[in-house]
Amino acid sequence: MKTSLRLDRLLFVDLELTCWEGMPPPGEQSEIIEIGLAEVDAEALTVTRSGRYLVRPRHSAVSEFCADLTGVTQDAVKRHGRPLAEVFGTLKKDWGPARKAWYAWGADRILLDEAVERGDAEAHPFSPGFFDMAQLYATLRGCGARVSLEDALKREGLEPQGRRHSAEGDAVDAAHVWMRLAGCLR
Repeated sequence: MKTSLRLDRLLFVDLELTCWEGMPPPGEQSEIIEIGLAEVDAEALTVTRSGRYLVRPRHSAVSEFCADLTGVTQDAVKRHGRPLAEVFGTLKKDWGPARKAWYAWGADRILLDEAVERGDAEAHPFSPGFFDMAQLYATLRGCGARVSLEDALKREGLEPQGRRHSAEGDAVDAAHVWMRLAGCLR
């Protein structure tokens, strides 16, 4: 039985990954350590809820560089992070992502697919209805090239809602840029 995609509630997703100032140490690779979400009521143009989930990486540690950048520490993922497959299960239960269109600022869908291919989970919970918000923004605003989320916020006169490179904050910020664009079209 096919389920139709909901377009009245949209999800904005952001991922933070392990990172290093240079190349990863031997044996380590970039992995998801935080998933942030913001849900938008597409008619009312409001964020109805947001949240974040810490993920315990399997093949790497959170470097000091990464902790400074994202605010996510090795201690936090060790104490509060859960395996990616478990976080995906929670997302399915709490957010219904398989039935909603979803947006990310960039190619986060590819990162989710790579995590699945690596064996970190059987499948990611999000629908096929994915939109690259960075590409959408650049084409609608005639930018000629990709624009960072930070630059898009400035261009739109919007204040960041959270810490930069925080998955929940970036998801909420992307949602606000989308709501600004949607408001211009109405």
